[in-house]
Amino acid sequence: MNTAQALVEMLKEYRVEYIFGVPGDTSMALYDALHEARGEIRHVLARDERGASFMADAYARLAYKPGVTEAPSGGGATYVVPGVAEANGSSIPLIVFTSDVPITDEGKGTLTAIDQQRLLEAATKWSAVVKRPQMLPDIVRKAFRAATSGRGGAVHVVLPEDVLHEEVPSPAVYAEPTCRCYPSYRTQAPRASLEAMLDVLLAARRPVIVAGGGVVLSGAWQEITRIAEALHIPVATTINGKGSIDETHAWSIGVIGGNGGRPYANRLLAEADCIWYLGTKVNSLVTLKGEIPAPGKAVTVLQLDVDPTELGNNVPTARAACGDLKESLAAFLEIISSRATSAPERQWTPQALVERAAPFWAEVAERAACDEVPLMPQRVIDTLWQRTPDDVVVVADPGTMTPFTAAQFRTRRAGRSIVIPRAHGGLGYALPATVGAAFARPSERIVGLVGDGSFGMSGMELATIASLRLPITIILFNNGSFGWIKMLQKLYHGERYLGVDFTSKMDAVAIAEAFGIRGVRITHPDQLDAAITEAMQGDKPTFIDVPTKSELEEVPP
Repeated sequence: MNTAQALVEMLKEYRVEYIFGVPGDTSMALYDALHEARGEIRHVLARDERGASFMADAYARLAYKPGVTEAPSGGGATYVVPGVAEANGSSIPLIVFTSDVPITDEGKGTLTAIDQQRLLEAATKWSAVVKRPQMLPDIVRKAFRAATSGRGGAVHVVLPEDVLHEEVPSPAVYAEPTCRCYPSYRTQAPRASLEAMLDVLLAARRPVIVAGGGVVLSGAWQEITRIAEALHIPVATTINGKGSIDETHAWSIGVIGGNGGRPYANRLLAEADCIWYLGTKVNSLVTLKGEIPAPGKAVTVLQLDVDPTELGNNVPTARAACGDLKESLAAFLEIISSRATSAPERQWTPQALVERAAPFWAEVAERAACDEVPLMPQRVIDTLWQRTPDDVVVVADPGTMTPFTAAQFRTRRAGRSIVIPRAHGGLGYALPATVGAAFARPSERIVGLVGDGSFGMSGMELATIASLRLPITIILFNNGSFGWIKMLQKLYHGERYLGVDFTSKMDAVAIAEAFGIRGVRITHPDQLDAAITEAMQGDKPTFIDVPTKSELEEVPP
């Protein structure tokens, strides 16, 4: 078999079901091999490589298997970078294959030639070039191992065109079974460190758990919930950490931080005498630019993370430990059980948490009841929450959608059901990402919350949704501007607006309908309920265009 065929056989061994990509001149051998394997591996054609990488990213987040994307040389390799960077920055296992000009043309200025390894170096965890056919099996195994182990991330394999056509001598085609999903090769934090953390938590009066994306990536939501119940500790999450606990649970206080944080949750965190950071980078958003925990305040900080370089990186810790979250918290629960520890006396109770939250939810309800046009974003999120099933998956763009979804869309189950790109916040993410979500969770309803700025960048992926006949619901937040940037220009730059308003009126419904997708134009808030209800019951894609107030009129949480 040639190198391309050996690669496809390796992907079969790793039980890869979907590859998201776009063809190019240098990838013909790979496409021939995929054509032979089309009954076992499905190639999902995107309209550009960035869209394909966003699809693979969302697939990986929801399927708990490495996402796989491919791109050709030249423009393809450059276009794929945003999705690869987002996955790597969010610790999502993604494997990107880029075909390249022949090795024999290296240094000759061949059309589409670029140093792909250097190009993607800053956006990946690991990268390699298959310079000889016999190198391929080992490189593929290392790619899956690197993507899925430790702190996950994106890896990159360059496939020169001539090498793809060459025969592989005695190919060692086999997989490492543990790397077919993630996390692979889990480690457990030292028991002594966990014992010491429990001692600190038992002595605290106002402890708070802050669960980050690492908890969701590790699948540790059951352990988090059991710890909260056993020790009576409120659980806050970062945006990436949504899903660490069912947000309707008595001990959940929702998202904290500077973007989409609930104000009462931030205040509770500021009042804590002990904060246990789990699987979070504790960055400037989580700490409100260093305000929580307040400098000089007597707060005991604990931290548990799979990546030792994150421990104590931004906030000094009294106790820190390195380990997989699920493995380590399972051991932590065993320690609690072995001690026969009863719930300690706390200053906060579930009823007290409800009372602290009440003013926030009252304000949300008031905003959501507003009948003005353009619609309040709160109206859209509240109606979506009311009219979608518990197992809905929501994929949201940056901008307006992120903070309102983070603060107000309460997950009604533990586990990943909200997908938001938080590493780089690239516009154009949500629409293509819904495709990956639909393949990862085919039995669940998929909703994409898309900004009109993002729609201008990735709207052509409606063609992908239409051609695949995926029952995805797209809700367009249409305010005619790059609203987030315009808000910043208003608040901090004297209303000196530049480059933020869309000068032409876009008929987004007509665009959707041109692809054969059912389009709905909302002209009054009362229409939204029926539009979302019908979309949830249908078996075809639906596009709902909603005129919404910009961030200038309704500042996000």
